[in-house]
Amino acid sequence: MFERPLLYLVPSYAAALLLAVGFGFEPPAPFLWLALLSLLLFGAGLAVRHRRLFTVLAMLCAAAFALVQLSLYAQYIAQPIRELCGRSAVIRATVLEDASVYDDAQRAELRVEPNRYAKRSFRTLCYLPLTETPLCAGDRIEAHVTFYLPGNTGGFDRARYLAADGVFISATFNKDENGDAIGFSQLTSGSRSPRYLPQRIARFCRSAVSAALPEREAGLLRGLLLGDRTELSDDDTLSFRIAGLSHLVAVSGLHVGFLAAFCIFLLGKRWGTYLSLPLILLFVPVAGATPSVIRAAVMYLIAAAGFILRRETNAMISLMAALALLLLCNPFAVFSLSLQLSFAATLGLLLFASTMQHRLSAPFAECSRLIAVPVGAVTCTVCASVFTLPISLATFGRASLLSLIANLPAAPLAGVCFVLGYLLCAVSAVFPALVPLFAVPLRLLLRFLLILAERIASLPFGSVDATRSLSLAALALAGAAVLVWLTVGSHVRWRIVLPLVCCAVIGLFTADTVIRAGEYRITCLPCGSGQAIILSDTRGHMTLIDCAGAGSARNAAALTHEWMRLNGQHRIDTLILTAVDQGHARDLPALLDKVKVGRILVPSGVPQSAKNAELLTLCQQYSAEEISREQTLTDSAAPVSVFPVTAGKLGVCIADRLLVLHSATPKQLEIYFSETRDLPRADELVLSQSAFGAEKTLTGALHLMQTRNILIAARNEDFTLQYGDVSCESTYLSGEIVRRYKKE
Repeated sequence: MFERPLLYLVPSYAAALLLAVGFGFEPPAPFLWLALLSLLLFGAGLAVRHRRLFTVLAMLCAAAFALVQLSLYAQYIAQPIRELCGRSAVIRATVLEDASVYDDAQRAELRVEPNRYAKRSFRTLCYLPLTETPLCAGDRIEAHVTFYLPGNTGGFDRARYLAADGVFISATFNKDENGDAIGFSQLTSGSRSPRYLPQRIARFCRSAVSAALPEREAGLLRGLLLGDRTELSDDDTLSFRIAGLSHLVAVSGLHVGFLAAFCIFLLGKRWGTYLSLPLILLFVPVAGATPSVIRAAVMYLIAAAGFILRRETNAMISLMAALALLLLCNPFAVFSLSLQLSFAATLGLLLFASTMQHRLSAPFAECSRLIAVPVGAVTCTVCASVFTLPISLATFGRASLLSLIANLPAAPLAGVCFVLGYLLCAVSAVFPALVPLFAVPLRLLLRFLLILAERIASLPFGSVDATRSLSLAALALAGAAVLVWLTVGSHVRWRIVLPLVCCAVIGLFTADTVIRAGEYRITCLPCGSGQAIILSDTRGHMTLIDCAGAGSARNAAALTHEWMRLNGQHRIDTLILTAVDQGHARDLPALLDKVKVGRILVPSGVPQSAKNAELLTLCQQYSAEEISREQTLTDSAAPVSVFPVTAGKLGVCIADRLLVLHSATPKQLEIYFSETRDLPRADELVLSQSAFGAEKTLTGALHLMQTRNILIAARNEDFTLQYGDVSCESTYLSGEIVRRYKKE
């Protein structure tokens, strides 16, 4: 404790913040916690001669300090900004980062100047009207905006996500009756200020890369250099995610390592270290100053300072110092996914990498130089994965198992592309004629990296689902075995234990596979007021009900295609459109471009209008079958009954489990419920948000159908969570909804 206090104080400090922020606990009355901290400090002072007691009290002091800091930060910094929620005001602000441009607006991070509602400046993420040229870092604007708190949509807590970045309020510009922006103007352009030099460098790098390389390769290189994935296609982004290579296109400590290694390779250790210091200090803001980059930069700067001053440094203490620095600046950053993954991976490397590398290399001592690179790659991947997999499973509900295979060739290749990419940008600024000398090899390397990610992502059994308890148990057992081998491995009889562990892991995975083979799954994708429901099993059967999302952020075709790739499905056997309109088939053209569809079922008697003419034509081109009376599909994962509700509208019932009546209007539902003698039995019912207008007949119908739960396709939070004695649920709040049933 006395020799290395950070190793004891920072973990308890961070753990207290993680628990408090995780449970939404913002301690009131900071002076009460300050009194507790003072009491603990007094107790620690009295116990200074008792090392163990002193250590415990010091760690409790660190935890109490975390609560004091969180309370003060929330009360005096975060809360005054949150109180702006619902207010409309004219603000003057400076753009901090280049704006992201959308179809009808642009989103920019602003530093709002003090005004009548806020006495100090603060940051906000604001939607602004489109301008002739997108807003750039340094521009000053004036706008009439309304502030709001981001909600929890699709299972994603956006308010917590932004708070981790120090943004506690969002805003959007106000419009008049004609839809024009009120009081918006661009006052000055400060993009030439030295303060915004990093943003100008990043902007130049983006344009230089886009000009020198094809679109697909340029999108990947922008991700490698700047963490900018806006130009990386959805398919390529998903391939990198499935292959466990997402960290390559999200700038992290790995990229800082690439830069430092290149400098040392170029000039040697001494002068390379001197050169790397200013380059890394510049790289941090150019890459967006994410927690992972700041962590790596702080650790490298401490190590470099120790080398220059000829002082010994400790990597673990450097890691703790970086963590303390980030959390002191913003305690809510403890829930930054970038920070969590970066620190977890680095912790795994520091604790176990040297031991693992030594033990893997020991049997090959005669050829240690030949195997140094592959052994190092395996060591880094395994040690980092052991600590990051639980975080990925908790956050995304799924984690890749392919990273060990993918990182062996991809990590060194990405390092070469990173260095060549920045050299290309430098040459573009000084000697544009030499750009092809760098662009040609870069194009080949980037294309190979894209193909590699695509091929590895197509391998079966490449990921584990957080809902599969047996697979998680197998993964936990394998991870525990690795940790035991690295810590007390010399005391274990591995000739006996290793076969037992392997048999247990294989047995658990096999049992899970057998159980899954006897199940079918119903998945409701988060499409907002639209709908996309998937019925599937592990034998490749897949039925899709409707394909419509609520806007580009909830594109049903993109969500369906992503789901199919993550779950190893290659085609849709049957596509059922319960109505041929924008609310149920808006994304049909995009889906048919990406996915093979066996047959399409549509309702008969669909009236043609200007809004659905293109959809009807597309259905005719694909020889869609019209449903005029009830039909049962027996070639799907479970029995599916398709029946007309009224002219131009279909209902779908899946094995008495789920009844889909999303397409019917409230009046049509009232008629259907009142005129149908034998209503289908269904545990769950899918309705639109407006369907509760059929209140007269809905309550009785729910009782007759023995419905226990209602799934609402909602466009906003304005829906009930309880309808009588029937509970309600929506993908708008919870995200993807999955139901698993045993095949009969």
